[in-house]
Amino acid sequence: MRTRRSYSKEFKDSLVLKVLNRGNRTINEICEQEGVSVGSVGNWLRKSAIVAGMQKQSRSWSAEEKLEAVSETRKMAEADVGIYLRKEGLHSHRLNEWRSDALKSLDSSLTKPQKQKKDERDEKIASLERDLLRKDRALAEASALLILQKKST
Repeated sequence: MRTRRSYSKEFKDSLVLKVLNRGNRTINEICEQEGVSVGSVGNWLRKSAIVAGMQKQSRSWSAEEKLEAVSETRKMAEADVGIYLRKEGLHSHRLNEWRSDALKSLDSSLTKPQKQKKDERDEKIASLERDLLRKDRALAEASALLILQKKST
């Protein structure tokens, strides 16, 4: 039968901070090192004020805030990104989604054809092309008539 251990508030708070600022260590590693069960630490995390703020309704991020989050985390080490995500209450897939949306938006804005203003030269070119096409058809017709005339004589 297991005995229940009680921990001081200071110990719980310090362990919660260790977990939140763990870098690339896992929660299991920290729990083993401190001799505390993972379930207990999970409960403390949920009860702590830091995590309670993260579990509120997911807030709505403006486009500017999304861009700022993407740019802030762009050059961070993976461990620092994890800390940032936990602090802001974000998931990594959401940040990756924002990053790809921003890149797609930039790519599509570069590939959109720019509307060019038509000037007199464009109209003149179109007119000359129509005229050339009309004359090519007339020449083909005249050539066909000459060939038919030669064959009949």
